[in-house]
Amino acid sequence: METKEFRVACGEFVGLSDMDLREWEEPGKALVPDGLPWAANMFAVRARGGSMEPKIRNRMWCLFHPDVVGTRQHRFVLVEDRRRNGMDRYTLKKYFSRKTDLPDGAWEHEEIWLIPLNPAYSPIRLENDGVYRICGWFVGAVSRIRRVQQFRYRYVPVE
Repeated sequence: METKEFRVACGEFVGLSDMDLREWEEPGKALVPDGLPWAANMFAVRARGGSMEPKIRNRMWCLFHPDVVGTRQHRFVLVEDRRRNGMDRYTLKKYFSRKTDLPDGAWEHEEIWLIPLNPAYSPIRLENDGVYRICGWFVGAVSRIRRVQQFRYRYVPVE
């Protein structure tokens, strides 16, 4: 599993520019904790904030499955907001959308909401003209992960 250098907000969208350098996580590799399903290209990021409490507490590692397929309704998703001057922004919330059926049999989103679990926080309504991307499905949260050191080969000259 790969660890990313950004934090995911459990509150409003957050990006690297919102954090002190000491808060950045070192990208790298880690083992998937026991009891959680493994998938290729899984990744983990640190939670920041309290909007997803009690399920996800501040500073927990959130694990994500990158293959976003199927319905998003009522799933916990990592959402990227690409609107603000090219700065990527991320939040973790429960996804809810309301759809409208069109006369040709197709449908379109009427509205999309990102819902926090903690009632002290407000839902986020995604704007119709916004540029958003669902980056992953939430798999689980753990307080610690075990990082894996990359193999380093030492050069030994042949005599």
